[in-house]
Amino acid sequence: MLVTELPQKLQEEFEYTAHLLHGQDSIRQALIEAIELWLSQQHLKLTQTEATVNNRVFDNLRDELEQTYPGQWIVIANGKFQGAANSVEELNHFAPAARHRIVLQIGQTRPQQIELGWQATFV
Repeated sequence: MLVTELPQKLQEEFEYTAHLLHGQDSIRQALIEAIELWLSQQHLKLTQTEATVNNRVFDNLRDELEQTYPGQWIVIANGKFQGAANSVEELNHFAPAARHRIVLQIGQTRPQQIELGWQATFV
């Protein structure tokens, strides 16, 4: 059970709006939605932070990885090199709970990706 005090004006506006949108059981439902939204935003922040750290680690290790593991698949997660294998399927057990992982085959290049901000399907 959570108990907290809110600024009076915020609480009044929250209760009024929750009642308009949800009617019966309004406060409970509005709080559930607010907490779910907040958690979603925090998970995104954590994932972005892990991605930044993992990308930095990859940049720092790139030359060493290319010399040591040419043609192999590697995983970087949780801010460190997790391991290498001959196939991507063999990597499933490396950091399975990580929010962000870099999985790639060393020495393979691919065209630069450009994010367009929309999806299109070409047949």
